[in-house]
Formats: sequence, structure tokens, C-alpha cells
Amino acid sequence: CSMPVQLAHLPHEVLAGVAWSLRVRDAGQLAACCQVLSQEAGDSELWFHLFMRSCWPPSSALLAFSEGGSLCPASVDWRARLQVRAEVLPTIVVDLGRGYTKYTVVHGVDGRMEGDGRPPCIVQLCSSNTHPADCSHGDQLQYIHSRLDRSLMAAATEPTHALHRASLARGESPTPRTAAVVHGLQAKPELNGKLVVVEGFHEDKGRWSVRELQGQEKFLLKEENIVPVRRAQDLHIIIGEPFAISASRHLPGRVGGWDTNLAEQLGRSRRGPVQVVSQAQMALWAHGIDHGIVVNIGQGQTIAIPVINGETIPELAQSSDLGSRDLTMSMVRHLSRRYRNVGNQHMTWCRDLKESHCYVVPPAPGTRKALVDRLADGDDFGVRSVRVELPDEEDESIELAEERILVPEELFVNAPGQPSLPMLIVRCAEQALATSRCDEEGVRSLLRQVVLVGGAADFPGIRPRTEYEIRFLLREVCTDRLRSALASPDDAFVLNPPLGDAGPLATPRFVPLLGGCVRAVSSKDSKAGSSSSTVAPTEPAEPFRVTPALARVPGMANWLRQRMMMNLNGPAVFRTGGGGGEDDQVLHWLGEDEEGGAAPESSSDDEEEMAESELDKEEDESEEPSSSPMFDDEPAPAPPRAPA
Repeated sequence: CSMPVQLAHLPHEVLAGVAWSLRVRDAGQLAACCQVLSQEAGDSELWFHLFMRSCWPPSSALLAFSEGGSLCPASVDWRARLQVRAEVLPTIVVDLGRGYTKYTVVHGVDGRMEGDGRPPCIVQLCSSNTHPADCSHGDQLQYIHSRLDRSLMAAATEPTHALHRASLARGESPTPRTAAVVHGLQAKPELNGKLVVVEGFHEDKGRWSVRELQGQEKFLLKEENIVPVRRAQDLHIIIGEPFAISASRHLPGRVGGWDTNLAEQLGRSRRGPVQVVSQAQMALWAHGIDHGIVVNIGQGQTIAIPVINGETIPELAQSSDLGSRDLTMSMVRHLSRRYRNVGNQHMTWCRDLKESHCYVVPPAPGTRKALVDRLADGDDFGVRSVRVELPDEEDESIELAEERILVPEELFVNAPGQPSLPMLIVRCAEQALATSRCDEEGVRSLLRQVVLVGGAADFPGIRPRTEYEIRFLLREVCTDRLRSALASPDDAFVLNPPLGDAGPLATPRFVPLLGGCVRAVSSKDSKAGSSSSTVAPTEPAEPFRVTPALARVPGMANWLRQRMMMNLNGPAVFRTGGGGGEDDQVLHWLGEDEEGGAAPESSSDDEEEMAESELDKEEDESEEPSSSPMFDDEPAPAPPRAPA
């Protein structure tokens, strides 16, 4: 018979392969039970791998950015960072809006409480024919706290609930008029796991008086038999400051009322820390950067704000009075001209048509003629009409045709006092350079990292069209100083929605909320998670070398290709044409029509090839990963094909 192989005689590659296939808990216990494998359990490469595999969000670039390890991941103590993430409480993240406010609760390991692929919680602030407002603008934070309090109460007695661990304040003393869970009671074990209300402490008996939540029976319990239930006010909260407020910060007396109302809503008794951050910064964090220009197509305005080296600069903000509400009104006007039975009573219906059927046409090479004039000249752009049913007329439908492209085209029209969306971006860059807020390299970086957010930023084709128009303005219209600072007018990019390992992480409507979550789960500010190294190399460095034998471990090579891209250049991945987003597919749809080609199906092979090519070249223009939006209840409709 063959001689048994001793563990100590196995090569390092085999032992490392065993360690890399373990879960976090198993790897932590490895050092205590085996002297040979304890060396592998202390390996920094292993803990980097476990961190990337276990933590949220599912994006190597965003994980490295959140921990400050984009440039030199080898300088980060990934084991300590993972431990901090596992132990800290989750954070509430709120994206305040005018018509709707979005919020979620996120943890550094468990992720968002709704789960990836599901929309966040929505608070409706505007009334409609089908849904009244949930609350007023002045009460929305209190409303969010009350809803989360109910969720924490439900989670306290449900072990499978996403907030179960966070809901129980183990080791803390109960306080009167709060909820708690009975735990470890031997005299009446049937009470264990039930919710009670803590009424007060009896000094003479050394017991807490509690009452059943769903009854009137009272008990006297020891403190060790009571586990307090946390409230939303106990958790850290990050609040996204609206673009309109951020853009007015430099104007005296413009935002004082907003600040006062925010403080009143939060109250003086809140225990958890509060952090207010501009939504522009949050949008950049969702792309793994803190320097760029963010444009929000809001309900009543379109606002562009530059964020320079992590600082929002309100003095340089540019705005237009055209917003999503105006685009909805435009849809109403276009349809009412053709159909007399369509009017202002169909506002909500027209909004839904706009969001479901509109798209941005590609530019026409060689002409700057307005779209409406080109349509009048007989250029139909290959627009495919669709029939839609009127909401209040049975068996009656109307045709939607040119309206599909005329409505979003208003974002690209320059009018007196109302600059186009691309012009807002160029003016931000001009002002940043003219006021010396940026040097030439800084302004070049601003233009390479443009982000569009808001519901209207969901229009198919809007990012490549915006990119094209920015480049035209840089070539023909911008100031000579800005033009001379650029290496090329084509060195401007509009980034796609953030991409994760399995596809887009959010649609533009939810990008600021996602960015707040990315920063909320960071452990780099914690003393336990800090690195002892102060080395900060100027160029991206390869983090670790993996031997060929280890790369042959089943599943290891695929993981290396898709996750160990330690250049971790998020902006390059997210650029249209860079293999990192839905607009690559949109451009293909638009470009294939003349040849009669069908829209390609993305596959895991495509994504694998993209990951492999990214190791050698950041901007491979041949790959087209999945484009399904992760925060939408249903996939966005594919844009109709039109000739390029």
C-alpha cells in the first residue's frame, strides 16, 4: 500500500489552495488547530481574498476604494478590516429628494437589508391620483425612523431577518418605555424569545418590571434575562444633501432653514452619529472616485456640481431650469397636439410613457441641425412607433412615435438662460480652471469622470450622446484656456452606472444612495482597521504574485481574472466603450441596425473575456457585459434600433 502523505510534506501551493477554499470562520479557526496550516491562515493574500469574497459591495474596485487600497492593496491589513466590518452595526443611508426619498440599511458584510437586485425603500413626498404622499418634507426623517423601528422590532424575534443581529443590543442595560426580548429564562421558558415592554426598575427587588407587548401580564425579570431592542436612532445615519442645497451653500441665508429643519427632525435625543454629505459626492463614491463632475436631472432643475479632490465646490455649480417635470409636460404637449382627448389630467400616465418608451437618438455626423428640423426634412431616424392604451378609455389606444425622441432631446437644446446638459458640464470645467480651483491635470480628470444621475439619466443612449456633445463643445465652443489645457477634446468620458462582478449595481436614479452605502461600510477610519504602513506608491502596484500551481486550483484562475485586477481603475471600467456598462450594448443596438444584425446576447464567456483582457488593457472596446439594471423591479425596455 502507498505510504501516507504527511501534511508538512505538501507543497505551499497545495496548502494555500486548501486555505483559499475555506470560509472566513474556518480560516480563523485554522491557526488554533493545526501548526502547519496556521502559517497559511496568517497569510495576507488569503485575507485579501476572503475580504473580497465575503464583503459588500460585490465589486473589487469599490471594495478597494472604500478601504483606501486602490493604489496599494498590499499595505492594507485586510484581516483587521474584515473583523471590523463584521463587528460594527449597520448604517442607515438616506437620499433626500423632492418627490421621493430613498433609504436603506447597509452592513459591510451582509450588504443592503433589501438584498442586491431589489429596490431600496421609497418615501413618496408628492401626491398623485393613485398614491397620496406618505408624509411631508418636514417629517420624512421621522417617518423613516418610525418605519425602521417597526422593522427592528420584527427582526428581534425573527432569526432569519436581515436586521436580526443589529436589532438586539446584547450587553446593554434596558431603559424604561423601550422594547426588549426575553432571553435565558428558566422559570418560564415559554416566554423566551417574546417581545416585552420595559416599564421600570424595582430597587428593592433588584428586578426589571416588564409587560407583554401583546398583552397586559407583567413580570419581574433579572437584567441578564432582558435583551433590549435597538431603535433606528441608535444607528449611524448618512444623509444625502440634495443638489439644490449643495449648489446654494455659498449663498448667504439660502440653506439655513433646511439645516434647521434637518436638526429638528433628528432631535436632540438621537444616540447614533449623523453625517450629512452632498449627493454629488455620494454619486462619485459609487464609481470608486472622489473627483469629477456630477449632473443631477432633478424634478424641477438640472444641476451640475464639480467635486474636486473630495470637496464639493458650490461656487462652480451650474444649473438649468429644465427638469424631469418639464419633460413630462413636453410629452403631454406633444400628445395633446395629435390627440384631443389627451390633456393635463394624464400627467402621471405621460410620465410613465416618458420613462418607459423614450430614448436619446445618436448625433447626426456632419450636421448641427436641430432634431425637430431634421424630422421636418423627412429624416425619421428609424423611429418605431408603439401603441399604448389610454388609461381612462376602454379599448382605445394611441400611437407613440416621434415623441419618443423629441422629449429627451430637450436636454440637448441650448436656449437663452437654459443651457443644455453638455454645456453645464463644460462650464463647470471652464470655471474650475478660470478660478484656479484646478490645475490643468485636475480639470482633465474632471472631464474624464462625468456622472449623470436622476430618473431622466435612465434614458437609453443618454450617456454616449452627452459624451459626444461634450467633445464637440470642447473642440468648437469652449474657452481657449480650457481647450489648451486638454490633451485632446476626445479625452472626456461619461461614466456608466456602477458595475459589479455580476452586472450593474444600480440604475442612475439610485446611484447616490449606492455611493452612500459604499462609504458607509468602510472600515478604514477605524483604529482596528488601519494599516501600519504609510507607503503610498504613485503608480498602481500588483498586490500579490500567485504561482502557476496555485492558479490551477479549481475555480482559482477564474476568480483571479475577475477579482484580482489590482489596477482597480473604476472610472476606466465604467466608461462607455470600456466594457463596463449598459451603454456599450445601446451603442451596439444603434450601430448594427443598418446591417440588419440582432442585438447580441451577453454571456458569462463575454464577461470572462472582458476580465481577462482588462489585466492587459484598461479600455478594451470589444466586450459587452450584461446590462440588466439591478434596482429596477422589471428590466428596462430595450431601445428601438435606429441607424447610426
